[in-house]
Amino acid sequence: MRFLFLLVCSSVVSSLAFSQAQTEYMTQTTRDRINFTNLNISNNPTLFSIKGQAGQLIGSPYLDTTWQAGNVKFYNKLGVSLTADSLAGVPVRLDLSANEVEIRAGEKNIKAVKATAVRYVDVNNLFGTVSRYINVHEYQGDAQALTGFFEQLAMGKLDLLLHPSVYIRRANYNVALNTGTKDDELMKKQDWYVARDKQATKFSPGKKAILELMADKKEQMEAFLKMEKPDLKSRVGLLAVFSFYNKL
Repeated sequence: MRFLFLLVCSSVVSSLAFSQAQTEYMTQTTRDRINFTNLNISNNPTLFSIKGQAGQLIGSPYLDTTWQAGNVKFYNKLGVSLTADSLAGVPVRLDLSANEVEIRAGEKNIKAVKATAVRYVDVNNLFGTVSRYINVHEYQGDAQALTGFFEQLAMGKLDLLLHPSVYIRRANYNVALNTGTKDDELMKKQDWYVARDKQATKFSPGKKAILELMADKKEQMEAFLKMEKPDLKSRVGLLAVFSFYNKL
């Protein structure tokens, strides 16, 4: 019996010693393969992905990256004067992400002011005219949930307003398939609004919506739409419709 016990103990000790030696051998073998032959890992897309640079935020936050000559009207007086509340003929641009108006005072001197401190900005646009961007808080209704500025396209009985903004389109990278992008991207969007007596309402352009909105001049508007056939999804077409209505 004692002999059997000693035999079992000897077997256990030998097994542990072999296991330790095997582990050390495997560790050394793996190290040698990495150091001298480059460890070859199969390309299994369900398990491994290709390591690359982390994603970043791309895209521009500016309505227009180009500096444009403009006039800025503030709510309060400027510190340099007790009467002046505006700047004229200064290079400006709108940062839609930070909700700021940037003013370039020199090559490397850029001032930023929160949109909430600016009543409106008149700035040259890409259409060869001047656009007025007025603080959304000059309006009520749906405007109260917004930040930034409305571009005023038509003024009168009905104001036609365009609200520019940016949002982040999140990365859609698929690790398993190694497809898509790791980058978040700033995307621009513009929403239409109309206002009567400063009460702004979000607006989805279309013939039915326009005739309902302008029901007090429905016959004249129907004739105008039939004759002129304006593109009701375009800036030019809507401007023509609202300008005509406001003259009636």
